[in-house]
Amino acid sequence: MENPEAAPGSHLGLDVDVAEGLVVLHVSGEIDVVTAPAFERKLAELASLSGTSVLVVDLLDVQFLSSAGLAVLMRTADDLEGRSRFRIAADGPATARPMTLVGMADALEIFPTVEAALSTV
Repeated sequence: MENPEAAPGSHLGLDVDVAEGLVVLHVSGEIDVVTAPAFERKLAELASLSGTSVLVVDLLDVQFLSSAGLAVLMRTADDLEGRSRFRIAADGPATARPMTLVGMADALEIFPTVEAALSTV
């Protein structure tokens, strides 16, 4: 789904699956300085849902993840601390590599697939 809040020319897809306290946000496209605010608004909306025990962000279809997107992920993790589990599905040079390079892999729960992120729930 194209995000109507993103600036013209930007591509950010945000699709949500909700089931029994589990919320998965499937993200596609680019998370950059233009699209990061819409990404953050969606994460804040999902984090505020009552009864959510696990929030998974699926970045497997993201082609570009900027420092603005990395900051959104860290703020969301801080916001959810003690309220619900926050997991990220990311693999490859566009998503997992930047998180590893800046040390986020030590601070966040990052998995190679959505299934792996949900396997211990």
